[in-house]
Amino acid sequence: MKKVLSLIFALLLMVCTMASVAAEISPDPPKPGDEIIIDAISVPGEGGGTTPDINNPGKVQVNKGETVTLTATPAKGYKFSHWTFTFGEFEIVEGSLTTPVLVIRPTGSGNVRAEAHFVKEGETVPPYSSTPVKPLPTDPTSPITGADNSTAVTGTVVAIVITMMAIGAAVVLKKKLSA
Repeated sequence: MKKVLSLIFALLLMVCTMASVAAEISPDPPKPGDEIIIDAISVPGEGGGTTPDINNPGKVQVNKGETVTLTATPAKGYKFSHWTFTFGEFEIVEGSLTTPVLVIRPTGSGNVRAEAHFVKEGETVPPYSSTPVKPLPTDPTSPITGADNSTAVTGTVVAIVITMMAIGAAVVLKKKLSA
């Protein structure tokens, strides 16, 4: 009977070892250089200024999920018209595309570039359209590690099969020892 218990214990230890090897890959913490750069440019250039500015050190580096306040300040003789975005994925937290102060939160992993549009005072504000924001990818892999869950599923199936085999072997061995 001690041999049967030792065999069952050894097989269960093997199952536990297999299950931990097949665990899902842990995401890496953000590394320096993984930050998202957010900047803005004035259109036309003499129409005003933006914060953050496209020129260093005005670029702002944030991690995904942090917010950034974009501010458009018109130069003398100009007024703010609207914001457009040339690239990047984000959501608007406060303000709108027609307010000079806009708070955004990056939602993608790439940089975000905003354009603050100004018009001369006395001119009518032209209609605008912002470049559509790219849709999120429909990739089945993890956005953090790039791995899918097939390794964890395969490991779980292997662990279940080994457990069933261990139980079957124990039952057969017990019957042989009893006979």
